[in-house]
Amino acid sequence: MKITTTWKSAVALGLLIVSTSLLAVTPDEEEEKKCIKPKFRDFVPEAKAEVNPGSEIGFHISHNADPLHITAEAKGLKLDVKVRDRNTFYEAHAQLPAELSNSFARINVRAKAMEGDCVASDGWLIKVKPKDGEAAPSTATAK
Repeated sequence: MKITTTWKSAVALGLLIVSTSLLAVTPDEEEEKKCIKPKFRDFVPEAKAEVNPGSEIGFHISHNADPLHITAEAKGLKLDVKVRDRNTFYEAHAQLPAELSNSFARINVRAKAMEGDCVASDGWLIKVKPKDGEAAPSTATAK
């Protein structure tokens, strides 16, 4: 009788060990986190608007963005972006550099998703007015 109880315990222990190893998830089988790219909207000033050098720009980003990884640049110059949480979206503001004047500038914005490993980007084009005393850019084309 003692042998039967020992065998039952050994079989139960063996099944327990085998079942946990069979049910374990390997790194290859892990589910990848689905990445939802952040969306941008409400660009201020609107596209193709004419602004003064040093003006403020702003935009809204969906709430699935990581607020620490929201960036903006104008004509290759990085902007200091201030992000504010509005519960359902993020509101971002930045100041255009004063050295941007008398030209067109594309504002490029990027945001990393909160989950997953994807980045969303967008942008818009604005015209920066000349500083006081500068001549306006010529729109005529030479023939």
